Amino acid sequence: MAQIPQPETYTLPPTAPFDNHGRTKAAWVLVFGVSLGVLVGGLGMILARQELMIAGAAVTVLSLVVSAVMRAVGLGQADARKARQTGDWYSS
Repeated sequence: MAQIPQPETYTLPPTAPFDNHGRTKAAWVLVFGVSLGVLVGGLGMILARQELMIAGAAVTVLSLVVSAVMRAVGLGQADARKARQTGDWYSS
């Protein structure tokens, strides 16, 4: 005897996923800045040069600040919480 499949019930997520997958200008600045800072800091540790270690830490912190500022001016990922509150998550 053939079985009758049960109907599937689907629910939509609370917000639509972003179409950029996190690839924003602010994210790229953060990734490259932190990578460069860690590379310079690691090189400073290998060569036992305190100046390079400090420079690496400074580049890392600077990239964090620049990326945060870029996100604040709209060059980063949109805020999903704000889209949920307004209810208009397709246009944000």
